[in-house]
Amino acid sequence: MSKKVCEKCVLDSEIPGITINEESGLCHFCETYAPLSSEEKDEYVARMEELFEEHKGKHKYDMIFALSGGKDSSYTLYKLKNKYPFLKILAVQFDNGFTSENAVANAKKMCEIAGCDYFKLTMEKDILYDTFRKAAESHDVFPKVAKYRASDICNTCISIIKQKLIEQAIVQKAPFVVFAFTGAQSPNPIINLSANFIQWSRKLFEKQLQEMGIDDRDELFLIKKDVIENIGNDAPIMLHPLCLWDYNENTIIKNLVEIGWLPPDINDSNSTNCTLNSFACYNHLDKYDIHPYAFDIAGIVRSGDMSREEGLEKLHKELSQPLIEEAANKLKLKLK
Repeated sequence: MSKKVCEKCVLDSEIPGITINEESGLCHFCETYAPLSSEEKDEYVARMEELFEEHKGKHKYDMIFALSGGKDSSYTLYKLKNKYPFLKILAVQFDNGFTSENAVANAKKMCEIAGCDYFKLTMEKDILYDTFRKAAESHDVFPKVAKYRASDICNTCISIIKQKLIEQAIVQKAPFVVFAFTGAQSPNPIINLSANFIQWSRKLFEKQLQEMGIDDRDELFLIKKDVIENIGNDAPIMLHPLCLWDYNENTIIKNLVEIGWLPPDINDSNSTNCTLNSFACYNHLDKYDIHPYAFDIAGIVRSGDMSREEGLEKLHKELSQPLIEEAANKLKLKLK
């Protein structure tokens, strides 16, 4: 059977689990797609602003913000502070051992521009390399839906970031923890966390780590148990404000460069901050025949924020062989 590509997005019939309706020419996701209306987005924005007014100024920080130094998080931080200058923000950049120097410079620059505090979360590189090596060697540790949205390596890294930022929010008594996910990555802009949910997410990630052969008894990656025990009724609220704003990658980069953000110095069409990403994509394609950015790109195209032609070009752009080889050497893995 010849490959069929969805006539609206970029998903094709060779991706495991994707079928294209012969009559409509659309994939299942495009046939059932129901975006947030402008009215719904306005309601979410109003609710978010109500929450800001309700919780602002009660503690040292109003918000713990996940800042990679890449385009999406840099733009989200800048726009948040522009719209809500009263917010006291601690921006946390996780150095996963593959964070480019350019990304670190951008993160610090954006904090200076936005007037917020910067903190770099670091861990021993040997421990991180071992963790990512085991993630690369693992199979089916994460649920099926997660495999379609990110590589095993990225799912591991993102899970560490979420655990540690939620932990930081609890310790700092910050009412909000914020990530710069697009609508394609997380369609829910406001998530009310609870002690039970945080405990469940910790147990789930602990089990996934164990399936990779990682015993995090020192709680380097997991939220510390004693922190969860002290949450009480003060669990943070998770926000994804980028879901509510117009998204155009080229416009975002253009606006950021105008205020002093440096264009990425790595040759990766899907990451502006991480030198591990090309290898993570290569590894995921090798294991599952799924490009880990296919669903993200498809969602952006489906929403109208990227043309189908741009999406197809982005999805099928050749991965950076030098970055793949560099990461494989650091992780002590042989390429096929």
